[in-house]
Parts: sequence; C-alpha cells; structure tokens
Amino acid sequence: MTMTIKDRVEELLSKMTLREKIGQLNQAGTTMNCTLPGFEADIDTWVSQMLQGRLSKEELDRRLAMCEEDLREDEIAGGELGNYVNLYDDEKIARGTKAARENSRLGIPMFVGVDVIRGYRTIFPTPLALSCSWDMDAVRRSTQTAKREAWVSGVNWTFGPMLDIARDARWGRIVESPGEDPYLAGEIAKVQVREFQREEEDGCRLMASAKHFLAYGAVSGGQDYYTVDMSERQLFETYLPPFKAAVDAGAGAVMSAFHDLNGIPCTMDKWLLTDILRGKLGFEGFVVSDAEAVKQCAVHGAVKDEKEAAKMSLLAGGDMDMSSLDYIQYLEELVEEGEIEEEDVDRAVRRVLTKKFEFGLFDKEWAYDPKLICDTVLSPENRKTALDVGKRCAVLLKNDGILPIAKGVKKILITGELADDRQALMGPWSFTGRTDTQVTIVDGMKNYAPEGVEITYIKGFGVKGGRDGFEEAYEMAKKADMVIAVAGEEAYMSGEAASRADLHLAGLQEEFLLGLAELKIPVAVVLINGRPLAVRCLQDCPGIGAILEGWHLGTEFGNAVAEILYGKYNPSGKLTVTFANEGGQEPMYYNHPNTGKPGSDFKFTSKYQDVPFTPLYPFGYGLSYTVFAYDSLKLEKEVLEQDESLCCSVKVTNTGSRAGEEVVQLYIRDLAGSCVRPVRELKAFRKIMLKPGEEKEISFQVPVKDMGFYNRSCQYIVEPGEFRVFAGPDSVSGLSAAYYIR
Repeated sequence: MTMTIKDRVEELLSKMTLREKIGQLNQAGTTMNCTLPGFEADIDTWVSQMLQGRLSKEELDRRLAMCEEDLREDEIAGGELGNYVNLYDDEKIARGTKAARENSRLGIPMFVGVDVIRGYRTIFPTPLALSCSWDMDAVRRSTQTAKREAWVSGVNWTFGPMLDIARDARWGRIVESPGEDPYLAGEIAKVQVREFQREEEDGCRLMASAKHFLAYGAVSGGQDYYTVDMSERQLFETYLPPFKAAVDAGAGAVMSAFHDLNGIPCTMDKWLLTDILRGKLGFEGFVVSDAEAVKQCAVHGAVKDEKEAAKMSLLAGGDMDMSSLDYIQYLEELVEEGEIEEEDVDRAVRRVLTKKFEFGLFDKEWAYDPKLICDTVLSPENRKTALDVGKRCAVLLKNDGILPIAKGVKKILITGELADDRQALMGPWSFTGRTDTQVTIVDGMKNYAPEGVEITYIKGFGVKGGRDGFEEAYEMAKKADMVIAVAGEEAYMSGEAASRADLHLAGLQEEFLLGLAELKIPVAVVLINGRPLAVRCLQDCPGIGAILEGWHLGTEFGNAVAEILYGKYNPSGKLTVTFANEGGQEPMYYNHPNTGKPGSDFKFTSKYQDVPFTPLYPFGYGLSYTVFAYDSLKLEKEVLEQDESLCCSVKVTNTGSRAGEEVVQLYIRDLAGSCVRPVRELKAFRKIMLKPGEEKEISFQVPVKDMGFYNRSCQYIVEPGEFRVFAGPDSVSGLSAAYYIR
C-alpha cells in the first residue's frame, strides 16, 4: 500500500535525532577560503563593490576563481545543513546535493534556493518592468524559461515572486516589485506561482516563495530595512492581497521581511506569521527568514541576543533560518533548557519535509548533466523569448512625432555611457547572468539598422564624471540626422540597499541632455533605470522629442529597444507605478483617498507650492505609435445585488495607421463609504491587438464581492450605495458610468 506524504514525513521524523531535525531548518551558503595574495575572502563586499561600479565583473570572476569554495559537505553529511542558499555553480550544486543523498545518515535531499528573480542565465526584464507589460502570457513565458534554466542547473527553489506593493520611488527595491496596485500584483503572483510550481513531463519545477511578508515596500522614507508603522486596514487592503493570491495559487513557501512592523520585527511576529499568514490566509507551507534576519532581531533591540532571537522566531512561526546559523547554534540548547519544546521543532520540520516530498525531491533526484545545461541555458529559443517579452515592457512616455525613426534618417548618433555598458544594461538582480551575452543598445541599433543607415557611438556623458565629453558629442550631433541619448541609472543604483533621496538623473546627465536639446536636432532619450525618475525637465523640454522608458529589459535589451525605435514593434507598455514631478512628492500613487479639499488652482486645497499636485505620468499611462479611441461604455445592469457581478463593455477603436496593442483598464470608485475610499481602484484589464481602423467591444465582469473594503474593525464588508465605473487607457482618463449596489 502506497504511503501518503503525511505518513512518510512522520516515519522519517521518527528516525531523526534532534540535531538532524534542526539541520532541516538551517539554510546557509558556502564559505570561501581565498588563495589570492593580499585579499581576504569577503565575497559580499566584492559583490557590493561590483554593483557600485568599483569592481568589474571580470575582476570579481578572477578573484572568485582564486578562492576555494567550502561546500560545507561535512555539515551536510552530519545532518546539520539541510538547505543551500544562492549557490550558482551547477557542478558544486551537484557535489552538495550528492553529499546530502549519499553521505548523510538518512539521505534527506536538499532544497537549493536561488534568487531566480528575473531569469537564470537568460535575463528577463526586472519585475517592475515586467509588470508594465500588463501581459500575463509574457509573465508566464518568462517564468517558464527561468524555471527550466534553473532546474536543469540543480536549483529546486526560487526566492520569488517578490510581491511587495511599492508606492515610494525612493526605495531601491521598487525595481523588484510588481508596482503600486494590489490587484495587478495579485494577478502576476498567481501566474508566476503556478508556472514556477507547474511540473513538466520531465519533472521540471521549482518551489516558489512569496516575499517579503509583509509591507516591506512601505518602509519609512523609502529607506531600505527601515520601520513600518501602519494600520491593519491599510495592511489588509493594500499589502496583503498579492500574498493571498500567491497562497491561493499554492505557494510552497513564504519569506518574512527584514523590517519591523508596528514595533515587532516581521521575522519574530507571531501575529503576522501565524495568526494572519496561516490563520487568515490559510497558508500551509513553511516560512523562511530573509538572509540573516533572525540574528538581526537582536540588532533591532527586540530581543537581548541571538539565542533569544532564535527562540522567538521559531515560536512565531518562522520555520527556516536563512544564513544566521542561529537555529543550528541555539535550538538544541533551548530544548534542553526547556525554553522550547521538541514539538516546536518538529512542527517546523514537518512543514519543510512535507514540501520536499511534495516537490519530488525524494523521488525524482536531479541528475547533473553538463550537456543538457549547455543546450538549455541561453539557447536561441530562450533569447528569442527574452526579446519578445522585453519589448513588451518598455513604455513610451513622450513622442512629438520623431519615433519611429523616419526612413529619411540616415545618420544616427548614439550617446551616453550607459548605451554600451553591459553591466548597467543587465541591471540589478542578475547575479546568474553573464555580461558577455548582454546586448547593448549600440549593438541593437547596429543589428537592426536599415541598409544605408550609419550608426555612430560616442560616450559623451555618463552617470558619473564631468563635462569632458560634452563638446565632442555636441559637435558630432550637429552632423547627425537624429540623436539617441541613453541616460538613467547604473545597475547598483537600484535594488537592495539602494535607496535614493534625489530622484533626478544623477550627475550631469540633465545638463548634457538640455544642452543637446538646444541644437535643434531630433533627440530621443532612452531611460535605463530601476525606479520612476524625476524627469519633468525632459518632458517639458521642446528639444527632447521622445522619451522611452526602457527600465532594465534583460539580455536582449538592445535588440528590444532597437525594434521599438525603428518601428518594427509598436510600444505597448503601460506604467504600473506613478511618476512624480519631484522626489519630494513621494510616496505618490493613483489609488489614494480623496481629501476634504481636493487639489485645484484654488489656494486652500491639497497641493504643493512648487510643483503640480498631479503626477508627471499617472499609473496606467503609456503611449503608442497609433491612437485608440474609447466609446460606448455600457452596463448590463445599473443596480446590483450583493451576489451579482458588474457586467459592462466598452468599444475600443484603432483610429491610427499602425497596428498596435492597447491595455484597456477598468476602475471603480465607491462614492460614499463608511471609511474614505480611493478615488479609483483597478478591478480588471485586458490587453488587445487592433489593426488600423479595427474596433472591438471589450467585456468585463467584476463580482460585487470584490468591491468591498475593511472597516475600522478590520472586517471585510461590501456597503450598499452609489459607485462609478471607469474604462480607459490609464487611471485618470476614460469613460465613466454610475451603478448602485443594494
């Protein structure tokens, strides 16, 4: 008779020593012994220096090659290390996993967890960029490719998707976020969790872990790792929904967040990890801490030392300790002292072992196959997918008619250090990528240049440095028919521990671009960045004819941009974060409540004295090379019962001369609630393709049960009353109609 997973877990648990049990709750990386003269093996510092531009990728690789990596095989064999974190070398993964299966007493396989955030070897757009595609099939395809490349390389667990709602562009990790809207983030969460965990015929699948629980994107002042003080209503309405979507989709793990929430570090918050995550959301997987977050509870001042941190984290519902080594160091002692029960350890071990069984680690052992790895990673098919996904994520912010590049343009000057900087273009969270495979914008523009078009590149300006290259670039610009200027951020300027107070283009980039604009030559600016930037000066400048938000589009970045600039692809991306006029307006987001004095030209209203109170670019905004017209918003019923759905339709027509894709967005507003409601809330969207002159009627169906909110008692309710529905191209325009809920 076949044993159930529950029975297999209990049988295995009964054979384990306490030390072996705790080993299953321990996740750590490798250690390094450096043979390079004059250097200590400080890998974290080296990686940080590379991300800051102070150490080249080549020098990092050289140093790592001179280090002997200790795979902790003795700890694995002794049952003290049950899970790896961020081990990227497939041969070493093979050695480590073999040690677990063949050399440990019970042969328990390891989880090998890696940040497969935006691909593995083939790098895809950053999560923020990917969300701007509003294309769930693109999200699925990028996830499937990343899953397969990681799986053949020995990875079986990804630390993603990242589901932190981000409303503050100062926060560096906004680049990893799906944006500012909980509904859209939830849709992305469902697709990614299901695709990562979907088992293919050969067993290919990764366990997903939704992170960071909870409200990490709301850190005060946009300062990474900082405190969050927030009402439960706000938590439940804005920050919890994407995690609910991930849990409902079956996410195997959840990662707790670094920060303290209302005074308690998330890592040791029982209300958060047990009452809310398991009780309210019904989560049945295991919780892993973020890197070294357990021991950081002592640094927070929430406990007296790391031993107490281990105790409080485990009792709160934290099942696995990533990198602190506090569980393996202190839990056995805590059991012996009676501070915790062995059953507390068993409870966490059951959760971990259950997932190892569910994801086939015991039954379908990964086989190291160098040829399969070589044939899979960065394959032509995968790069083709990366190109197709990448071009769907760029957002056209401004176009005075200079894009796509006209056929009469024969001499194009590309300027800006970032245009040919492979590391900068690859962007943050691309540790498993290879810069030598990165397509630069210079590469892409040359690859797609029509016959007879001359492409010239000059550095001209950069994120750092002075004005030395300005004049030469200006002189070359005078000889060109058009200039493509590439500006923005280097890779290290966004991501973890990369908060910025000033959201303007760093250094002298603005000065160069405004000087270039005075030459009266068509100038298109391509932005390379991980966050919304304060680029009002470019939007307002008549000499800047176009702005393309390129984000970080991945391995095929340059080719994706070239297809858009030359008109081979009509841009279809729409913003999933609001662009403020100035950083001082942050946090700025579309789904804000109204005030008693809404912003207007009148003095005593909610606004700023020195910048517009409206955003530079609103949520949902994005231009196309064609024009879409909205007409005839129709409601099937104007009065709805609590168990019914809002059924409506709108006609969208392509009135331009090019085929194009449009993201049709549906918002609602509760006009009078017992708690103040947002001015608009996204409830549905559709991305459609229309040929020139083509018209489509797009239908939506939104259940009334999804139109509620949490009251002051934190009870979810749908109140009767008057609502409005909006259908249009973004969060501030479009058609509207009234309806009522009984």
